[in-house]
Amino acid sequence: MSDDSMHGFGPAKRSILVVEDNEINRDLLCALLVDDFEVITAENGLVGLEKLREHQEILSLVLLDVYMPQCDGFEFLRRRAEDEALANVPVIVTTASDSLDDEIRCLQLGANDFVVKPYNADIIMNRINNTIHLRETASIVNQLTWDDLTKLFNKEFFYRHSEDALTSAPDKRFDMICSNIENFKHYNDRYGRATCNDLLRDLASNLKQTLPGIVAGGRIGGDKFAFLVSHRGRGWEQILEEATKDLAIPGIRVKFGIVEDVSHSLAVSLACDRALIALDKIKGRRGTNVAWYNDELHQQQIVEEIILETMEQALKDRQFVVYYQPKHDLRTGRTGGVEALARWIHPELGFVSPAQFIPVLERQGYITQLDMYILDEACRELKHLEELGLRPVPVSINASAYDFDVPNLVQHITRTVDGYGIDHSLLHVELTETAYSEDPETVARALKDLRDLGFCVELDDFGAGYSSLASLNVLPLDVMKLDMSIIRQATALNDFRIVHAAIQLAQLLGLSTVAEGVESQEEVEQLKSMGCDYIQGYYFSKPLRSNEFEAYLAEH
Repeated sequence: MSDDSMHGFGPAKRSILVVEDNEINRDLLCALLVDDFEVITAENGLVGLEKLREHQEILSLVLLDVYMPQCDGFEFLRRRAEDEALANVPVIVTTASDSLDDEIRCLQLGANDFVVKPYNADIIMNRINNTIHLRETASIVNQLTWDDLTKLFNKEFFYRHSEDALTSAPDKRFDMICSNIENFKHYNDRYGRATCNDLLRDLASNLKQTLPGIVAGGRIGGDKFAFLVSHRGRGWEQILEEATKDLAIPGIRVKFGIVEDVSHSLAVSLACDRALIALDKIKGRRGTNVAWYNDELHQQQIVEEIILETMEQALKDRQFVVYYQPKHDLRTGRTGGVEALARWIHPELGFVSPAQFIPVLERQGYITQLDMYILDEACRELKHLEELGLRPVPVSINASAYDFDVPNLVQHITRTVDGYGIDHSLLHVELTETAYSEDPETVARALKDLRDLGFCVELDDFGAGYSSLASLNVLPLDVMKLDMSIIRQATALNDFRIVHAAIQLAQLLGLSTVAEGVESQEEVEQLKSMGCDYIQGYYFSKPLRSNEFEAYLAEH
């Protein structure tokens, strides 16, 4: 090896293993190769196999004699073929025999070429260079075509191969199946990358062996696989359940989305998107692991696409309207606060439910823009109440988990509120327990900074999830909001013990309580007798537009 190549200033020489028992022939080959290649030698087949295993990562070629003691060339080729990694290194057989049977046998055992002694320097060098070139070209094509981990097509080639299959068989029916491992990031964190790679390999292998009528299979994302298969109709559940057995991590849940009768005019990438949309609808649902894309999901997808395409313009055009739902103070009988709620009056879709647009905006990263828009509108309303001579009441705004990814969130909220000259105590920040569970340390730090500045913090949806009790110990809070689901359940069962216990817990921690979704006099009386502070719900008022809210506030 030259000094330049050793120090990285020139291309390193390719390496060749010469397996030859005749010392004269071995020296002759080394003399032919040494100017262009790094040469490794072995005096028989057994040593040659050891050297091949040792240097397989760097070897470009093996020159192999056929007739040798201990382990001849035929046995060398047979053992090489048993190991996939060794079989990737090409072999040119060299022999003094001109037997056609020997040549055929070597080629059948996986040799790439055959050279007869005595050596012609030009012939052997050209055959070496051609074999190495073909191998390296195939390796590049292989890298561009296959996912190395799962041995499935990579995304681009899967799309291309599937498009070709659909085009070439216009009368044939196909289905698209996409898979996704639920909570894969959690498994990565818990078990490590190596184990999760084994999991992906196992799943890909199981699907390849189990799915009938596979046309193409590809890895289209980190833990997302896609398979174009011949149309089958229903009955996929049992097949797919079988494919998820005996994986590297027991107990995992793999979800599948299926698009039946993939249209030949539909882009394969879009067919995959639709299968993943179907899959997404069953995330978190135990016992349901297969979902089909249908007309309802198609309409939802169209609406989501319109939402995403028009979101930025909607913010500029102020299409989002803030509705205010009052909180009734059970102690004074007056309005004790209000929650600011986003509503979208879309020029094309009309009234768009928050249940439709908020999950879309969260997935696509727009939710913080909307939350900051609502913050500004809420401050504007508080200022307007002051100008009208009405008693200002605290306004609660909802904070998404994504808001806490903004480095200067606290400064932005403070700057906005101060810009309107609003007292900090009049702004309450509501967050759900799921927002806290995403990044507890960051959220707790931001909320502490807000409380230190005089803002109030409310924990929303208490009782609807699993992390509430833990969050009460850690989060700096002022208010606990009881989720409407536990109020509904208490009313249906005529059993308010859990509600009472939650209120007592809040009192023990020095927190005010707000009960959401209250709709009857019975609920009001029960909550009042238990010491609940505020009630929010249709019993007192539905969400109101700003002018309606101002009239309501003047009256109450």
